[in-house]
Amino acid sequence: MEWTEKSSGTRPTTTYRVSLFSGVVHWQRKEKDAEKWETPKLLPTDVWERLIEEVDKRYQRRRARHEDVLLVRSAYQKAPKLPSA
Repeated sequence: MEWTEKSSGTRPTTTYRVSLFSGVVHWQRKEKDAEKWETPKLLPTDVWERLIEEVDKRYQRRRARHEDVLLVRSAYQKAPKLPSA
């Protein structure tokens, strides 16, 4: 899954890429002018909430498995988070 968050406040335009593989949520992030993707350790709460929305939408359209929905929600509960900006 991949989506772009528009710049707001101090945050530049950022593209997020998430893969769900082998029971693990893998994040990658790339800011507008960056050349390489980075793997963030902490993510803002609103980014996690966006991932949950994306997985729910895909599940409703039968593009994601129920296990993926459960995995993302479980990872969200366990992960340390930055406050939303």
